[in-house]
This record gives sequence, structure tokens and C-alpha cells, in this order.
Amino acid sequence: MRGKIVLLYETERGKALCDIASYVLTQVAVAFGHALTLPVKKCEPVPEVSDALLDLCADAEGILVGDGDMACLPALADELLCASRVRELRYTHLIENRALMGLGRPLNAVLIQALSSEEETLAATAKLAYAVSARENMAILQVPATGKLAAAWKKAVDGADSLSAPFHAWELPLPRVLPDMIHRPQHCGVLLCPPYAGYVLADAAAALAGAQGMGYDAYVGGQCGLLSALRQDDDALNPFGMLRAVTHLLRSELKMEQEAACLEAAMRNVLQAGWRTADISLKPDKVMDAEGICDLVCQQIEVAGEWIANK
Repeated sequence: MRGKIVLLYETERGKALCDIASYVLTQVAVAFGHALTLPVKKCEPVPEVSDALLDLCADAEGILVGDGDMACLPALADELLCASRVRELRYTHLIENRALMGLGRPLNAVLIQALSSEEETLAATAKLAYAVSARENMAILQVPATGKLAAAWKKAVDGADSLSAPFHAWELPLPRVLPDMIHRPQHCGVLLCPPYAGYVLADAAAALAGAQGMGYDAYVGGQCGLLSALRQDDDALNPFGMLRAVTHLLRSELKMEQEAACLEAAMRNVLQAGWRTADISLKPDKVMDAEGICDLVCQQIEVAGEWIANK
């Protein structure tokens, strides 16, 4: 299979994550016999999207962003007609619990945010939240909109709710959501948010979950997949969020289920062997930098490729 995946960055940390994504995607392509084009572009720290960037992305199957706070990311999502942002905040199946609420109290949440106030976007976001709820067997907590958006938001949620199974949404006003997440982190479920509430909650929820380097944003409903690693602390570069974004892209946009499963297994094997970057490590003797983690993951992918070739 042939495909084009564009890698974008704004800072040196973003470039390092794009380099990791490019390296891993190259190993996946070699292992499974694909031909992937992987152009890399540095973006200026401005909120506008240049014509050159749009031309580069025009025929891409997917876009990976190394900087979660890249200035032009919101505008790029808008240009690509993305309807929703999805931020999964569940890491306990990947690492030991590092949630700020303490051991044994992991945040169990998937935040789904509408990216505009247009009725079609609100309806698409609400339907997505109910689909995730049914697939993941998670309850829905919706943050009601206020002001001029209230009626359109209620219509969107009620419309999705009328088609839903097995859960119906319960609502909680924005000022009460974070306290509820702190006191009942295991029961948050799907957080369905109108635009402004999503922007307020996304970073706060990621901080509560801990290990932001493990996370990524998926901008969905647009012309192609747009995935971004979350902004990280400066003390360590964690590659896992970007690698999880690559997995999402392979599975959802390129329909490469076997390749995505291979990368997931490679990450799981490395994590189960105890290797961590400094930001998520609980054992100093098992700390490795991002490049070393990437090398271990790629070794696993190479082994899988050899097994497939000789099968």
C-alpha cells in the first residue's frame, strides 16, 4: 500500500517527536511491505495556516503533529473541517497509575469536544460521544451549554440520546465537573463538551490523569486524520503519546489493523519489560530516553516483520 503522512512541528521537542514517528512508520512500512511518503515541515508560531501547508496536506491520508500547543493547530483543524476533538485520559492499561489523585484512583475518562458551534458539528460530536459510550461501555457526562448555544446543544444531545444504547447522558455544569473528576475519577466516563467547555477542561483533565506524555488528541470528522501528541513537561521527552497517535492513524485512517496491532504490542512489550522515560518511571534503573525507547519498539516491529515474512 502507498500513502502519505505529513509530520508537522513548531519547536525542537516537536521535531524530536516527529522524527520518532517517522522512524517508527518507516519500520512499519518495511516490515509490512508498504511505501509511505513522510514529508516533515516546520510551522511558524502564528495562528494562521499558510497556503504552502494546506497544499502539503491536501492529498495526505493523515497528519501527525509533534507540538500539542502548535499555534496553527486550531486553524488547521478548522481548515480540514474537523468536527470534534477526542482526548483519551486512560493510561492504567499501559503504565502504573500516576494520576494526581493518588494510587488506586486512576482517571477513567474520554473527553470529546465539539470544535465549533455549528449545528451539524454539535450533532456529529454528540453522536460520536454516544458511539464511544456504547463501544467502551462507559457512561456519558455532558456539560450543558449556556447562552445562545444552549438550545442548539440541547437539540444535538437529545437527538443523539434518542438513538443511543445502552447509556443516556447525565449532565453536570462546568464549575462542578473538575471537583467531580477529583472525587470520582474512576467513574467519569465519556465527557461530552461544547467548544468552550472542552477548552477549559482538556488540559486540566490531562493534568489530573498524570503522564501527559502518554496522551494525544485526535481531531475527527475532517478530510483526513489529524493527530497531535499532548504538550509535555520539559524534564523528559516521552514518545508514547506520539506512538499511540501513530497507532490510531494506522488503524482509523489507513485501515492497517494488523500494523496498528503490531505497534501496540511492541509498546506493550516494552512497557511490560519495565522500560520508561523519566516522567513516568517508578524505577530509576529502568529509565531510558525517548530514542532508546523508540529503538526497543522498532526491534519488536522488526521481529514481527520477520515472522510475517517467513509465515
